[in-house]
Parts: sequence; structure tokens; C-alpha cells
Amino acid sequence: MTKPSPQTFSIDEEARLFHEGLRLFNKGDWFESHEVWEDIWHMAAGDKKRFYQGLIQYAVTIEHIRRGNPRGVRCVYETMQEKFKGLTDVYMGFDIPKQIAALAHIVEPVLAMGPKAFDPATGRGQEMPVDLAVDAPKIELRHDPFGPENPHR
Repeated sequence: MTKPSPQTFSIDEEARLFHEGLRLFNKGDWFESHEVWEDIWHMAAGDKKRFYQGLIQYAVTIEHIRRGNPRGVRCVYETMQEKFKGLTDVYMGFDIPKQIAALAHIVEPVLAMGPKAFDPATGRGQEMPVDLAVDAPKIELRHDPFGPENPHR
């Protein structure tokens, strides 16, 4: 995907990429969704930049579960939560407490795996105590941040 330059990045392009990332995420393409959201993150600033970092890390946490990497899960999950601190509970339609609770539901069994799972020598590709086909969270926005009522349009 071609990254937009600061001169050509528009609210319409941001909306398109934001929704494409959501579509990919909800389809279970977590790595691809994080790639799309990175395009927006590079162009964002302030709270919005931090929000996109959190959203990217939300997807990457699940990707680490898919890849059987409990150390990656723990690391990214912790930093993701920091990105959302200080934002309103519903930021850009994303219900932060609800989505973090949904993610915690699949992360907590991973974090309880025991010390051997987190030993760097154990590596990736571990069997995880989570069935992503059943338990992976979906993102349902409370409102469309790019809808006609958006004051930035």
C-alpha cells in the first residue's frame, strides 16, 4: 500500500483507511489491519496519533496470540493500554473500556501460561489457550467518526 504524503492526506483518505482497517480486523486479518492503520498513524498528531498507536497495538496483540508468542502478547498488551489512557471512553467511535475488556478476555489466559511460556528460549509458535476463531474480539463502533455529523468534514 502506498503511504499518503502529508500534502495529499485528507479526511476522506483517513476515513477510507480507518474503515478498511476495521474491515480487515473484523475479518481476522489483524496483521493487515495494523498495516493499514499505520498509514494513518504516520500522518496523525496529538491524541489522534496516540489513539491510532493504541489501535495498531490492539490488533498486534491478537496477531501475537495467533503466532503463539506470549512474550509479544504481554509486551504489546501493556503498552497498548498506556496509549488509550487520557482519551475519552469513546474515542472516534471506539469504546475503549469495552474493547479492552474484550481483549482482556483472550489475553488473560495467555498471561497465566506460566514462566516457561515467557522464557525467550521457548520462542514463538507455542500452543495458546485461546481459540481466536471463537473468541477474537470484533470492533463495533458506537458511531462513525467520519459521518456527516463530524465537525471536521
